[in-house]
Amino acid sequence: MKTRIISGAVALLLLVIIILLRGTVVFNIGFGLVGALMAYELYRAEKLEKEYALLLPSVIFALVWPILTYFVPSGRLFAEIGVEGDPSSAQKLAITAFLYIIAAFAYIVIITTVLLFRHKTVSGGKFYLCALYTLLIAACMGSLCDIVRFFGDASVLYLALTFMGSWVADSGAYFAGTLFGKHKLCPSISPKKTVEGLIGGAVTNAAVFAIFAAVVNALRNDISMNIPFYAAIGVICCLLGLLGDLTASLIKRECEIKDFGNIMPGHGGAMDRFDSVVYVAPFMLLTFVSVG
Repeated sequence: MKTRIISGAVALLLLVIIILLRGTVVFNIGFGLVGALMAYELYRAEKLEKEYALLLPSVIFALVWPILTYFVPSGRLFAEIGVEGDPSSAQKLAITAFLYIIAAFAYIVIITTVLLFRHKTVSGGKFYLCALYTLLIAACMGSLCDIVRFFGDASVLYLALTFMGSWVADSGAYFAGTLFGKHKLCPSISPKKTVEGLIGGAVTNAAVFAIFAAVVNALRNDISMNIPFYAAIGVICCLLGLLGDLTASLIKRECEIKDFGNIMPGHGGAMDRFDSVVYVAPFMLLTFVSVG
């Protein structure tokens, strides 16, 4: 327990430092490295870490995409499509999504070409799982970077809400499940998760999001957050986080491993800590853009 607390505190400190460096390329590099580590852990879990022709493009894609978002889209690109003045977040997102599709397509072309030469030694199921999840990882880390790029000073609040949406529900689910858990949620994938825990996590997220919105409304005149709306967003984040958690648990169960790594003693690897963020971060970016 002591080791778990210490490693968790160190990880939290590093996260705070990176967030304080938002707006600099260091922020993008930091989350690019997290994405690259997650991709590597995934390939290692599937015992494909020595398939370098598949591993390296995946690690590079997960690393480079968040960094590239620091530099694109450029003013020239906006000018060419007729956007004058400061583009809106929605316009920035549209261009970024277009560029992501191009980058993702190039990545898929490269690794599927490699698969054609390695199909006798590489399982198609493992390959497509790793490729799909690498795309999700890159989209997640890119979304965190885009929150900073799109929202400037307010991004620290949006980042905090994103990470809270990913991790707070876990605590609520743990305590609710411990106290009231009787009905198993997905016993064949994650035996400890219960329906009562899920409800507790959803309620906790809704309450935390509502309180967060109320505090922001009281302290900031430039930001208005609809409290019932964000309470509902908290519930959705709980469900998306659970989807990421269960997906990672399923992969670990099929690979017969307890954790994806040991970079955080007592917590596992980067995949173990960010499995829920993979689904929550892109959703939160879309949410923030949609509400302005």
